[in-house]
This record gives sequence, structure tokens and C-alpha cells, in this order.
Amino acid sequence: MKKKCSVYLAALFFFTWATISFATCSAADNCDLILNTKCTMCHNLGRICRKIGKKSKSHWRKTIKRMVKHGVPMSKDEQKELASCLYNESESVRNACE
Repeated sequence: MKKKCSVYLAALFFFTWATISFATCSAADNCDLILNTKCTMCHNLGRICRKIGKKSKSHWRKTIKRMVKHGVPMSKDEQKELASCLYNESESVRNACE
């Protein structure tokens, strides 16, 4: 019985870890896509990249909301992901800025 419980707990831990890892990678990849398709509708990457590391998360949220008001089609989830990636300087955003 203890062995079965240990196996179940190990499997649960593995699947939880895999799900979190996959979600993190997907979000980062999605940020790169959002940055390159939505933000560059009006801005060049250089303008965006120069501001990374200089704005707070709140400031990024306000900037993104302003973009949406100007007509950029972006879901609420995309807005949250992008603000987080830009503030945290995600790997995909850094790669896009190189």
C-alpha cells in the first residue's frame, strides 16, 4: 500500500512539474509572438527593447492598455502575459531584442 502511494505521489509530482514547465515555456513563446505581431504593428522592436528594464510592471500594463485603445487587437490574457514578459525580461523577449 505504501509503495502504491509513493508511486502515485511521484507521478502526481512529475505531471504537475511538467505542466508548470510547459505553461512557462508556452507563455514565453507566446510573448515573443505577441511582441512581433501586435507591438510591431506601430512600433519597431528597437523602441520597445530600449524600454525593457526601465518600466515597472504597472507602467507596462498602462502602455499595453493604451495600445489596445488605439486599436491593437489583444486579449486580456495576452495583455497580462506581455506585461509580465516585458517587465521580467523573459528569454523570448530578450531573444527578439537581439
